[in-house]
Amino acid sequence: MTRWTTSLAVLVALALSASLATAQGTTADGEVLIVLARREEGPIDPRLAQVPALRRSPFDAFRSMQLLSSPQLHLRVGAPETIELPNGRHVRLVLRGITAEGRYRLQVSINRPGQQDYLPELDVVASPGDPVFIAGQTYQNGTLVIGIRLGQRRP
Repeated sequence: MTRWTTSLAVLVALALSASLATAQGTTADGEVLIVLARREEGPIDPRLAQVPALRRSPFDAFRSMQLLSSPQLHLRVGAPETIELPNGRHVRLVLRGITAEGRYRLQVSINRPGQQDYLPELDVVASPGDPVFIAGQTYQNGTLVIGIRLGQRRP
């Protein structure tokens, strides 16, 4: 009976861990970083100063950056999430899946309701905790830079 009980306990543990892995593989929490960047000298928002991607080309051309907002996300595979931008456009995000390595496959589009899409559709793969940035929309004498960060960076 002890052997049977041990076998049952192992099977239950395996089933629970499989269902937890499935649940973890279908959702992702994160945030959208909405940044106003300018080429003119000015302050860099301290919340952005330590983001490595913003210190590399093409973003290193901006001499000032202000974090306008950072709405939180909870994405589910296949379910679109929409974030309104300060210029009236919308960022639409769809989690397409999570790779075996734990990276996030995302579909991103930017549009203005009732008008042609600015960015019809972009497929990206993001590592946990590392934001993916999209830039180019003019706003308040600067450029809107949109960052999408999902999950936590692994040590």
